[in-house]
Amino acid sequence: LVPHRGLHLLPGHQKMREEHFMRFCSALLLFPAAGFFTSSMHRWQELDLVGTWSPARERPWLNQKVFDASDCCSDKTNRFFVLMRALLGYQDQPTPFELFAYLFYWIVAVAAGFVMVRRAKRAIAVRLEFLRKAAAETTADEEDTKNQA
Repeated sequence: LVPHRGLHLLPGHQKMREEHFMRFCSALLLFPAAGFFTSSMHRWQELDLVGTWSPARERPWLNQKVFDASDCCSDKTNRFFVLMRALLGYQDQPTPFELFAYLFYWIVAVAAGFVMVRRAKRAIAVRLEFLRKAAAETTADEEDTKNQA
């Protein structure tokens, strides 16, 4: 009967609804996923699947650096940016291919999110309509029973 046994014992339970917490966590997980996707695209570049990677002077425009922030924000030596690279896929010398991949990821993720929310809302609306009809039929049946008695 109790859907969340023991949850009422936690003092912070009343401050945030579980639904909001789950939505926040789901949205938060999209950022490391974007980093993993971008990092995987970087690995493809290193394997020469997107054009020449090495030597650097022979790289096509898609594998050239867009900017270089390694002086202040190196993802190899600065511990904070090492962590950002591990968690979010930060690059101190991104290429156009990596930026396109990051943008593509977010377009697909947001579009998929909208589609999923839209489908869920439709399913809920259909279920509510079904329950309303069932409740109306039950009420009508009860009234017929009372009128016959």
